[in-house]
Amino acid sequence: MTQQTEPKSAALERSRFSLRDLPSATQFEIWKESINCIYSVDADRRTRADGFVADLDSWRHRDLMMVEAQSCSQSFSRTSQMIAADGMDHYNVQLYTDGGVKSDIGVGGDVLKPGGLLLLDLSQRTEAQASEQFNSLHLFLPRRLVEDHLSNPEDHNLRFLSERDPLVGMLFNQILSMHRYIDQLDDGQISVIQQTIVMMLSTCLNGATGETNATQAMRQDIEKGVMIRRYFRERLLSPDLNAETAADDLGLSRSSLYRLFKQYGGVNQYLRDMRLRHALKLLGDPTQRRRSIYDIALECGYETDAGFIRAFRAKYDVTPGDVRAGVTPHARHLDEGALDKRYENWLHTLA
Repeated sequence: MTQQTEPKSAALERSRFSLRDLPSATQFEIWKESINCIYSVDADRRTRADGFVADLDSWRHRDLMMVEAQSCSQSFSRTSQMIAADGMDHYNVQLYTDGGVKSDIGVGGDVLKPGGLLLLDLSQRTEAQASEQFNSLHLFLPRRLVEDHLSNPEDHNLRFLSERDPLVGMLFNQILSMHRYIDQLDDGQISVIQQTIVMMLSTCLNGATGETNATQAMRQDIEKGVMIRRYFRERLLSPDLNAETAADDLGLSRSSLYRLFKQYGGVNQYLRDMRLRHALKLLGDPTQRRRSIYDIALECGYETDAGFIRAFRAKYDVTPGDVRAGVTPHARHLDEGALDKRYENWLHTLA
């Protein structure tokens, strides 16, 4: 793991999740539950029984997040149900410094080789398998930072970028260096490096090939979904935002809009979930601590703080006050001690 020093950036946050001090009989189940905030994982009986290892060193800088992961052989997937439930649509760029990952449904390849990169689109289904022991870096970028620079932003889920491409190699080293030196960089320097990585990644993806028949068949609906989610993201806090207005503004029939968001429980449910995610972000933001819960409720479209608290608890299993006190949403009552799960909140509030 990367040696940490006192960060130079005032905005940089760090989290350390490790199973090493927990009873071996509970390690995999605790890991499975925690990482379920983004992926569903599974491992064979031997891997579970031998004492499952999972260490995550994470940092977040505003709308940029990185996770360094050490773990062992496992499969991971992201299902339509998970996508509908959490609404996350970030891009996840992965690189492996030890071990590797493969996928039978990869685009442009099926095995990630040393020096290569793998891109996952969290708005689409994922199935892949990690090797016996691995050390990897996972860079998370909100879709809005990247999609405008891509020719076909919906075509790159499970995209394998070859280590033979010199620009991919340069990007690999850029991500590795940013992670290594993150504590020595100030806020302005981190922002410049972020912009550089976004442009390099976009150039790599725009030059990539390997489109599948499945990607072509889904293109039309995916493009519409991207357009609609961007529209909702930009107008999220408008009191006039609803399904009818969106359909008119986007030039879609209401039936088409409802069909595209059926997996999310409908348009209105999707908007409620997005606003609650926004509330979760505000409640965890130290600069927003002076704001009342009622004020945050109003911003997120609720007329009363009681109604907001009920909806928030139904979504996250905790109250807004609990989050302000440092409680992790969806935390279960397992014997986890002081397990640091802040990375889960960061993933859900990255925007």
